[in-house]
Amino acid sequence: MRERHALSSAIPRCAVKISLDWLREYVTWDDEPQVLADKLTAAGLNVEKIEDFRRTFPGVVVARVLEQDKHPDADRLSVCKVDDGSGEPVPVVCGAPNVRAGLTVLFARVGADLPGGLKIKKSKIRGEVSQGMICSASELGLDGDASGIIELETDKQPGTSADELYGFSDTVLDIEVTPNRPDWLSHVGVAREVAAIYGTKVSLPACWNSAASGESLGFQVKVSDYSQCPRYMAFGAHGITLGPSPEWMKRRLMAVGSRPISNLVDITNYVLFELGQPLHAFDRDKLSGSLITVGQAKEMTEVITLDGSKRKIPSGTLMINDQRGPIALAGVMGLENSEVTASTTSVLLESAFFDPGLVRTASRGLGLISESSYRFERGADWEMVEKAAQRAMYLIQELAGGVVVKDWVDRQDPDRKPFEPLPLRVWQVNRVLGTSIKAGEAAQLLQGLGLKVQPMGNSESQSSGAVNMMVEVPSFRRDLVQEVDLIEEISRSYGLDRISRPTPFRGTSGGKRGRKEIVRGRLRGWLVDGGYNELVTSSFGVGEDPQRMLLPEDDPRRQMLAVINPRHGGDTLLRTSLLPSLLETLRRNLNAQAATPLRTFQINRVYLPARDHGRTGGRPEEKLLPAEPLQLQVGIAGMAGKAVGGLPAGLVALKTVLRNLRQGLRLDLRLEPMDTEPWLASGLQMAILDSEGNRVGAMGMVAGAVLGNFDLETSVAMAEVELDRLDLEPKSLRYRPFSRFPAAKRDLSLLVPEGVQYRQIAELVREAGGPLLHQVDLFDFYSGTDLPEGRVVYGIRLKFLSDKGNLKGKAVDRAIDEVLQRLDRDLGIKPRV
Repeated sequence: MRERHALSSAIPRCAVKISLDWLREYVTWDDEPQVLADKLTAAGLNVEKIEDFRRTFPGVVVARVLEQDKHPDADRLSVCKVDDGSGEPVPVVCGAPNVRAGLTVLFARVGADLPGGLKIKKSKIRGEVSQGMICSASELGLDGDASGIIELETDKQPGTSADELYGFSDTVLDIEVTPNRPDWLSHVGVAREVAAIYGTKVSLPACWNSAASGESLGFQVKVSDYSQCPRYMAFGAHGITLGPSPEWMKRRLMAVGSRPISNLVDITNYVLFELGQPLHAFDRDKLSGSLITVGQAKEMTEVITLDGSKRKIPSGTLMINDQRGPIALAGVMGLENSEVTASTTSVLLESAFFDPGLVRTASRGLGLISESSYRFERGADWEMVEKAAQRAMYLIQELAGGVVVKDWVDRQDPDRKPFEPLPLRVWQVNRVLGTSIKAGEAAQLLQGLGLKVQPMGNSESQSSGAVNMMVEVPSFRRDLVQEVDLIEEISRSYGLDRISRPTPFRGTSGGKRGRKEIVRGRLRGWLVDGGYNELVTSSFGVGEDPQRMLLPEDDPRRQMLAVINPRHGGDTLLRTSLLPSLLETLRRNLNAQAATPLRTFQINRVYLPARDHGRTGGRPEEKLLPAEPLQLQVGIAGMAGKAVGGLPAGLVALKTVLRNLRQGLRLDLRLEPMDTEPWLASGLQMAILDSEGNRVGAMGMVAGAVLGNFDLETSVAMAEVELDRLDLEPKSLRYRPFSRFPAAKRDLSLLVPEGVQYRQIAELVREAGGPLLHQVDLFDFYSGTDLPEGRVVYGIRLKFLSDKGNLKGKAVDRAIDEVLQRLDRDLGIKPRV
């Protein structure tokens, strides 16, 4: 019996499961679940799904054992007759050691379907007829001894359905919650909204009444930096008896997706889903010394977390320590060295407010997303820190026989400033919403949401400068920081469907979109239509990115710029390449993607070291600003096979994307083989050049060593283009009639000296090909040990076309001969035989 934090399988969105049976403990309403769901959705809690959560036992009834005799041919079997309420005694063979006449039991009739797929049939067991089964707890999916049958103590008559004893029926709402409302990640938080909708009151659960024992807690707490942990509370209890939780608690935990473990562990999880405050219980007898410290790890530390995994914890991670060392990752998960087990009798209970940024960094960095970290990342409720601990102490007393010690520790940031009341002007409410709400109605709506309102002397004034009331913001509403936030709350509670008159328009007309914005929109449209998925990634990177890309020491992309004022506990280094974000995204998604290839693109900026960008005049510091080029990156992962010409299929697909880009934006772009980018595979990389031969991008297959650095096993083709370096101004068009005659194509395989660039080849071929040569394309590039020393192979495709008639083979052959002669004479290039 090991303590486990409830783990979240994934975090695609901010969501919570709410059991209506559980919710009714705190608030009442009369509507059907669908009506309630619609009203919650209208109030901002988007109910995505309504689920039935029930447990039934069809064909299983209460029965009484009338007779029990030994089986004539089996020492461990009994032949029984039971009264199942049908009127006639039913014969049944039973192997349980505790079966005897007079017992009240649960009996599965013939035809019953039991958990695990067992269907009860009439049978003969060692020659004796058996028409059913007397059930053990495990056979019905219940907790209990599997070696014997259930012995009921009930006045239920034979034939009564087992559903009346062990069945239940509940409805669960799957609610999508906006990240700024962590208070909705609990049943009490949702109960507040239900109470506001129906005009009722919230009944809060019972808490510990401070009738404690005389024993002292025996621990002190030291918080190294209150900005990292503004509040930390420690409570203690002893004399605890671990065991299974009561059925009502297990049922509620299962309804919200949490697996019951033991009464103590279940209590901490129950309070989390009830009040939204994560708790953690330490085995008090496993703690060393009498001092608990909260602070960041000073160096890399190796620990074993409660899931049994050995993990390396980076320096800077917020940790909970005893006098021996770490005992928990603050806000994320406890460690194995202080876990609660079946032998635990005394606990130290932690309830705290941790910095959301530090918890998020640790959780994401370690890949540990728990229900606790999920809530700490969104911000804890200052006052609920104490209330949740007191609720847990009450449940420990009631369900685990624990005795709460007389004192507890509460460490608070001495410099914490309470929320200042917010002023509200009713005229501003009506101006923004287009309503005619009175001050008294506005106050009533806010009070219904749990906000305290203090009317001012001019409470009913509608003049533009009059403050009608001051609103005290509760600790669970950290998102309310200005007057417009209060107006939004009024609109939710008032009902958006009641606001029929449109708000008067007092803004300014929008300006025309610039050329770059238009081009970005077109690129997105083309790529999405072509089956590519857009990535939206963070502008930050990590310090290891340049090494993982195999960039040399003198490459400017190794110099990652640090933000002077980063978010507390957040990222600090700006990325110099889009490649790491692409490969990290592919690594995460390819594991869950059933079918490959995966096509992606992103249009984002990178941040390169300061250089003089040709500025003249201005402040000196402006010349030190980093370059922020806008890049288009297109990636294709997992496209197997080779296309015509021997190139990888992914690379050929990228050439098609580049051709569409060139044609759609009327750009003069061409490809030229290169071998200068260490992150691209040698022999499978090309420079993207503009009309003047300037490099504006690169394309190729990502090198295998780079893929290995990102834990990827599939091939990745990638192209990147600096959009800021392209001429995106509209081009004038000149019409040229299409030829009515078919084209002739010829492919040439050329042995080229290593120093010759493709640009030289293309220019010479266009010049030597004559007026019939319409197009020159590079379709292959190869270098290998089987070629003559100092030579590489280019494959080029020539397209000939005439506007006057069908081309004759001799004319094309003469043009080809002229091209080959000029290539040999001017560049030393010969055809490959």
